[in-house]
Amino acid sequence: MQFNPLMLKHMATGGALAFAGDVIAQSLLSEDEERSIPPKDWDFIRTKAFVIFGALYTGGAQHFIFNYLNNSFDEPLPRLAMAQFFFIPFCYYPTFLLMNPALRAGWEHGFGSEDAKVRQVELFSDIASQIPTTLLRNWCFWLPVQYVQFNFIPAELNVTFTAAFGVIWNAILSWSTAGQAVANAKEA
Repeated sequence: MQFNPLMLKHMATGGALAFAGDVIAQSLLSEDEERSIPPKDWDFIRTKAFVIFGALYTGGAQHFIFNYLNNSFDEPLPRLAMAQFFFIPFCYYPTFLLMNPALRAGWEHGFGSEDAKVRQVELFSDIASQIPTTLLRNWCFWLPVQYVQFNFIPAELNVTFTAAFGVIWNAILSWSTAGQAVANAKEA
């Protein structure tokens, strides 16, 4: 296997921008009266999970996905359709749904512990319940972004372009999940 410096750059970019996006989102949503970046109530474990996902999926997997799409389809609309209606629902969300709860629960309670298993199920259920509405938000945000990407952005910058917009996407996800958490707390 040959070392690919572009993939390493993509993974570093994906992780770094996931870090920035989650810290900014948590700072904007912080309930602490004194605003700061990172916020005083920063959930560092959540940020670590986002960074790992950003590096492995946004930087790593999308390196291969975008290469495949750009090499397999001459026209931008089929690339967009495959990205949004195949890779996002069948690769991105299942990967996030499995990876994020496992990492967060493991770091919070120790990998393999009974407490981690219980927490992982809680996080999995919470994230899974939000996927239908999140997928709709995803399409509202990412369809126009990736239309621009596949029409105007050079192929070698596709991962960097999506990682940069991922900072905004993380803020949208944080706001939407925070709003859901407040609604759930009011119902309880």
